[in-house]
Amino acid sequence: MLEKENSSDNKTRKSSLEDNKDRSENDLLKDLTKKPAVYCKDLVKDFEIGDYIVRAVDNVSLSIYNGEFLVIKGPSGAGKTSLLNLIGGLDTPNSGIIYSFGVKISDMEQESLTTWRLLNSGFVFQNYNLISTLTAEENIMFPMNLSGVDFKDQRKHAMKLLANMGLSDRREHLPFQLSAGEQQRVAIARALANDPPLIIADEPTANLDKKTSQFIRDLFKELKNNIRTIIIATHDDYIISLADRIISFEDGRIIQEEIINDIKN
Repeated sequence: MLEKENSSDNKTRKSSLEDNKDRSENDLLKDLTKKPAVYCKDLVKDFEIGDYIVRAVDNVSLSIYNGEFLVIKGPSGAGKTSLLNLIGGLDTPNSGIIYSFGVKISDMEQESLTTWRLLNSGFVFQNYNLISTLTAEENIMFPMNLSGVDFKDQRKHAMKLLANMGLSDRREHLPFQLSAGEQQRVAIARALANDPPLIIADEPTANLDKKTSQFIRDLFKELKNNIRTIIIATHDDYIISLADRIISFEDGRIIQEEIINDIKN
């Protein structure tokens, strides 16, 4: 009888420990989602133009949370692209710090920064920036190749992304053989190739026809539903309507912030 009681007590204690472990893991997950995916503090970026120094980013501090859809809007020349390049690791600040997914990237050496960027951030540029000598499929495979993905897996994933973009029949076309909208869809597929946690887009629907713009907008809506961290500079009202937070940027500074959905709570 005593042995049975002890056995029962042990099972109860074991169950209690497992419950506590589950609660601890859940609490940890909650804490991780509340921490910023990207944390920027006192960012400054200057550019020399002849005898003048232009300050594109002027003492900017910003936190961006996991799963947040952040829109940055402002006039041409406000410094939006410069800020995006700093956040995504395409450029480094003159001063200030940037942490991205727990890694300090603001003072990384270029080689390390390139490796980090390859795995953690996907860029969608206004002018597409496709490699002119590579086909649509090869452009998408390119970042996977750099990150060491097996060739067969590269091709398989590239073909899947092209299909998702409605471009299966354009996979062997070079960029100059594609329309502007098709090039932008290839560029988005390339940004997604390594499944990065952060997507950064700079005016992704600018200069596109109405039908293609709607296709791109729907893609970003789908990405939002997949709970990716997304940062977009845009004037597109539809994309702006997807935002969890809207930042107005002018003269290198954040002048206004509107929270639509407080993602960190």
